[in-house]
Amino acid sequence: MRFAASEYFYWLTLLPLIMGGGVAALLHRQKVLARVADPELLDRLAPERSLEREILKLVLIVIAMGSLVVALARPQFGTHSTLVKRRGVDVVVALDTSKSMLARDVSARRSGNRLKRAKMEINGLIDRLQGDRIGLVSFSGAAFVQCPLTSDYAAAKLFLRAMTPGSIPIGGTNLSEALRAARQMFDNARGGSRSKVIVLLSDGEDHEGGYEEELSLLKDMGVMVHTVGIGTRIGEVIPDGDGKYMRDDGKTIMTRMQEGPLRAIAEATGGMFVHSAAGDLGFEAIFEELSRLQKSDYEARVETVYEEKFQLFAFLALFFLLGATLVPSRSNQGRRP
Repeated sequence: MRFAASEYFYWLTLLPLIMGGGVAALLHRQKVLARVADPELLDRLAPERSLEREILKLVLIVIAMGSLVVALARPQFGTHSTLVKRRGVDVVVALDTSKSMLARDVSARRSGNRLKRAKMEINGLIDRLQGDRIGLVSFSGAAFVQCPLTSDYAAAKLFLRAMTPGSIPIGGTNLSEALRAARQMFDNARGGSRSKVIVLLSDGEDHEGGYEEELSLLKDMGVMVHTVGIGTRIGEVIPDGDGKYMRDDGKTIMTRMQEGPLRAIAEATGGMFVHSAAGDLGFEAIFEELSRLQKSDYEARVETVYEEKFQLFAFLALFFLLGATLVPSRSNQGRRP
């Protein structure tokens, strides 16, 4: 036997407290009654009262609660094998983690920065995926795979939280390296799906260029690239973490969203370009595009499935609870005076 939700067993620690408190309350009531009247007089005034029945009801209620806790823990025993097929598309999210992503021009209250907002939207995208595989690429002047293609969305979120500015020692923004890392992830994927998509989030300030060759390779592979431009065209200063702003040769550095490269990348592969605004990065439109793509089987395996048996303990809980309600609190036969 195994339990799929064993954390509920912590509630069992309350049962001795409930039992002890109930017994203490009953005994306290007996002492109060003993002070009010003589025991023989109480037998004459309330001959039908029964302490034993009250304790029995309490025991039945505690057993019912214990059975309910076991049911919530989802006991499982007995197994059978089943063929599980996974269907979906492969999505690689390439996130710009350069220092310019610290600019605060995508938050109406200016309490967050470009990177925080982008990670929030990616997190929401992961929540909406159903059966699709997702991979993460972090890039600035260079790029590396943060999370390979996986359908374990909890693990993907852990890797997403680890994507921070400065995690890549090479500064700048290299869109070509980001596209290359994403393409290699598709090449190395096991049992790749028919539809492959890259979602690239950046301010578009490409310092290297030369991404046309990668676009040609991606187009031959049938990979669609959606781009999200983060930031404003007006420009924004970049905080340096000390309450000041980044400077170069004594001048404050301004970062502006460059629409040209991002739009060119999207159009070359049949994808869509979205310009972010305060409070909205356009992920709703991108998710709608993903949902329209053709899904295919990318994995089939035999899994051992445990059979749920919580119904038995739920029935026992109901049985003991019903028994507690049927036990009369008072005896039908009183003592003779």
